[in-house]
Amino acid sequence: MRQGLEELRRKAIQDIQTAKDSEALNQIRVKVLGKKGSLTTILRGMGALAPEERPVIGELANRIREELESALEEQSRVIA
Repeated sequence: MRQGLEELRRKAIQDIQTAKDSEALNQIRVKVLGKKGSLTTILRGMGALAPEERPVIGELANRIREELESALEEQSRVIA
């Protein structure tokens, strides 16, 4: 799961940095952070993890979410 989260982060950051307009950024936001987004889907699988792994993966997922939200905001300012 950790590897999946890291790969998701890498790909999303790359997509965000290459987005050319606010519509593209919004599509990335929905695709990654939305109710049916990639990050949400991964987080739903946390129930299958061992109890001692959940806090570690949860913390990583929250950190990635914050990083992606920050990157989206920054790119939005660059585009505007």
